[in-house]
Formats: sequence, structure tokens, C-alpha cells
Amino acid sequence: MWFVTMADLEEIYQHFQNKLSSLLCMLDLSAADLPQQKIKKLGQEVLGLGRMLEEFEKCVDQQKEQLQQLKELEKLFQNYLESVQHMKDNFPAHIPKRKSPVKDNKPADNQPAWAEKTKKINRNFVKEVDYITTQEYESIPQ
Repeated sequence: MWFVTMADLEEIYQHFQNKLSSLLCMLDLSAADLPQQKIKKLGQEVLGLGRMLEEFEKCVDQQKEQLQQLKELEKLFQNYLESVQHMKDNFPAHIPKRKSPVKDNKPADNQPAWAEKTKKINRNFVKEVDYITTQEYESIPQ
């Protein structure tokens, strides 16, 4: 896919202007009974310009579609940015902040410390849960 700059559009415009002026000149001369060869060349030029116009229309349509997609993407990113900014501004105070990583020469371990502990636990072990009585529950201050 290629993109057209303003300079390219001006160059294309000038090219079409030159082609159209030469075609108009040929049409004016055709009143003077131009030979069949010149009329055939005129037809070929018109067909060539028609194909070029079709290609440019396709290109413009593709770029309009791409522009629309980019605008939608920009809106999406703007919404994400607003959400992140809202989360940053309203971060709960009771959640601990992340500490900066300690810079050591040892290789970084991607697994958290709790992951290692869970691997070491014997899966056959039945966990015990302490129960409290109704009296103990009712004695808890409200």
C-alpha cells in the first residue's frame, strides 16, 4: 500500500492538466479531419486517463477507510487513556504501592515467592480449619 503526499497530488494534478489540454487540442484539430491513426491515439489516451482515474479513486477510498479506522482507534486509545488516568487518580490508599526492583547481579526470577511455596506444599496434606463457637462469635465487638 502506498501513501500519496500533497506534492504527489500536485504532480498528478499537473500531469492530468497536461494530458487534458493535449486531448482538447487534438479534439480541436479533429474537426480538420485528422488521420485515423491520430484518432486511435486519442482514444487510447482517454482510456489510459480513465484507468488512472479509477486507480486514484480506489486509492482515495482505501485511504478514507484507513482514516476512519485510525479515528476509531484514536477514540479507543483516548478512552483507555481516560480510564487509566481515572484509575491512577483514584487509586485506593489501602493497596500497597509496588516497590522498585532491587538491582542485583543475579538473574531475575520471573516467578513470585509465593509460587515457590505452593510448589513445596504436600498435596496429600489435609488442611485444618479452626472453628469458633457461637459464643465466641457473639462476643466479637461490632
